[in-house]
Amino acid sequence: MERAVRDLKYFLSPRSIAIVGASENFTSISGKPLRFLKEHGYKGKIYPINPKYEELGGLPCYKSVLDVPGPIDLVLLAVNYKLVLPVLKQCAKKGVKFASVFSSGFAESGEEGKVMQQQIADLAKEAGIALCGPNCQGSVSLKDAAIGGFSAALEIRPLRVGPIGYVTQSGALGYSIFNLAQEGGLGFSFIASTGNEVDLHTLDFMEYMLEDEDTRMVIAYLEGIKDGRQFVRLAERGLALGKPIVALKVGRSEVGQKAASSHTASLTGSDAVCDAFFRQKAVIRANDIEDMIDIAALMQSIPALPEGKGLGIITTSGGGGIVAADAAADLGLDVPELGPETTAKIEEVIPAYGSALNPVDVTAQVINKAEDFWHVLDAMVAHPKIHALVIIVTMISGESGRQMGESIVKMSRMTKKPLTVAWPAGDKLMGDNLKVLSDGGVHYYKSPVRAIIAMGRLMNYATFRKGYLAGRDTAAVGSTPDGAREKALALLDEADSSLTESQGKRLFALYDIPVTQEDVARSEEDAIAIATRIGYPLALKIDSPDIQHKTEAGGLKLNIGNQDEMIAAYREVLANAKAYDTKARVNGVLIQEMVTGGTEVIVGMNNDPQFGPTIMFGLGGIFVEILKDVVLRIAPLSRDEAMTMIKEIKGFKVLAGARGRAKTDIDAIADVLVKVGAMTVELGDRIAELDINPLLVLPEGQGVRVADALVVKK
Repeated sequence: MERAVRDLKYFLSPRSIAIVGASENFTSISGKPLRFLKEHGYKGKIYPINPKYEELGGLPCYKSVLDVPGPIDLVLLAVNYKLVLPVLKQCAKKGVKFASVFSSGFAESGEEGKVMQQQIADLAKEAGIALCGPNCQGSVSLKDAAIGGFSAALEIRPLRVGPIGYVTQSGALGYSIFNLAQEGGLGFSFIASTGNEVDLHTLDFMEYMLEDEDTRMVIAYLEGIKDGRQFVRLAERGLALGKPIVALKVGRSEVGQKAASSHTASLTGSDAVCDAFFRQKAVIRANDIEDMIDIAALMQSIPALPEGKGLGIITTSGGGGIVAADAAADLGLDVPELGPETTAKIEEVIPAYGSALNPVDVTAQVINKAEDFWHVLDAMVAHPKIHALVIIVTMISGESGRQMGESIVKMSRMTKKPLTVAWPAGDKLMGDNLKVLSDGGVHYYKSPVRAIIAMGRLMNYATFRKGYLAGRDTAAVGSTPDGAREKALALLDEADSSLTESQGKRLFALYDIPVTQEDVARSEEDAIAIATRIGYPLALKIDSPDIQHKTEAGGLKLNIGNQDEMIAAYREVLANAKAYDTKARVNGVLIQEMVTGGTEVIVGMNNDPQFGPTIMFGLGGIFVEILKDVVLRIAPLSRDEAMTMIKEIKGFKVLAGARGRAKTDIDAIADVLVKVGAMTVELGDRIAELDINPLLVLPEGQGVRVADALVVKK
């Protein structure tokens, strides 16, 4: 069942906050929230709760939640873990709808904690309390000064308010990232630390933040994903709104996955599937903390997303231009030629030993005339194939550096094309010039590569989004034939845990997926009749639910050319199967047309715990075993997504007709991918995995055939 969108307005922007366990020690976990609320100027009502005090911080202090005279939007629980359940019962009686539990000692600490965590989860669900935590560091609405947390990162005054929403599954590291970003000039709308995620989790907060009119981007530190289908939904919503999502998803390695599990009692799932989903829905995957902050800081400073992948590079050093061009190539960006008209304009003001190509090397002579640098800037911004600009400044100091900075700031205010600066120099020498940029709202980096990566990620996102929106109405996901599901369910009901090859192909045929001509022979007379009907050459295969690897069992014979060969093969296949496994159930021998001249590919599906049916595609046969040249996507698939999968494998040139090979029927492969995606979504609760290996792809226009198949029931 799809998770409903949670309305978190009065969780993140509460009109009243109660702090259970509030302390007079304003440096402690239980004392900081009250101090922070007062210091940062929260305008709502604050209710300290602790039976030990009559007043705290100049406010009346109450003995329990039930003693508070007015309604409470949000309750913060800063109490011993054994008191959490009783306090939540009081919250339920009071009618509180939102609570955040700082207390630790739950699922992350052992079996007793798991039991208690389940008890608070059950109570929250029964009472209709949206609960964050336990073991979290709280959440903040910076624009409302609603400080629902206790991290030392909230000591800074004033906190920078801005267009970035931030969700983190780690409290300590998450708020450290927040502090680092704040010191670097990044402003936030919200921050939410989710802890053990007994109820509310990262995706709930991300979904809410995307809809906030003041939030332009959502960034997230993720250790696990609770609901992959919800992530698909919110990623598509982010694309529709033009609000990028940046995720620092950890747990790639086996060691990292174990650490994540012990840290927040979460499951990380398959990183390969997660990575495929990010590519499929343009979730920007950050490589590290610095990368995530870099992208968000640039998004904050630019007036709009780039309109394409054409990057202009201006540099005061030829070396800086080379470094930037290499980084741009790695990201698949275009560094377009400028053409004679723009080149001529630039050559008017740069020295002969400079370069009017792209990258444009204005050289250190830019210090001579400030208007010359402006002339180059203007020419580059005006070029129709330039969609964004990265300016690399080296050792241009003093007045000349200040004038360059002022020109860049002026241009940033005149154009909607995003621009940024890489100024690889020390603050002691260049601090005043860098301040010109930061005061003018232009984000800068100390490395050309960092600048290119941040800009490139946004350019690739914007390009993907443009194609996604253009094709969204026409590239609908595959539909399934009428009545197919009912027949498929009946077939699955009659099958064992694994379908035989013939059963699997019957299943695929229900969904109009092309299969080989074939039938199961239960006697030599059957085999002769079937062979006569289909015609030679033939393939013979053992048909048994207990023998999945036919080659190993000697249960496969190919290129059978006549009746005598067929009868001999029939007998041999049966004998080999019996010798391989005396207990194996044998339905008969599958007599199958022998398809020749095809290229082998593999189509598979695994029912991922987070994302559901996940489609795999790659070259088949030995290629999949040795090269592992496969790609993944979350089902269902549009035709455009299917074509992207096909073109993404390293072996695509084999399919496209490299070195004199005939071009294969790529359109037919895409049809199968779309149909398998639609079928597995429809039957997702009944199929655990499937492999079509090989799918034989014939020359262009001749289609494909499922030559072998394995389907495992869920």
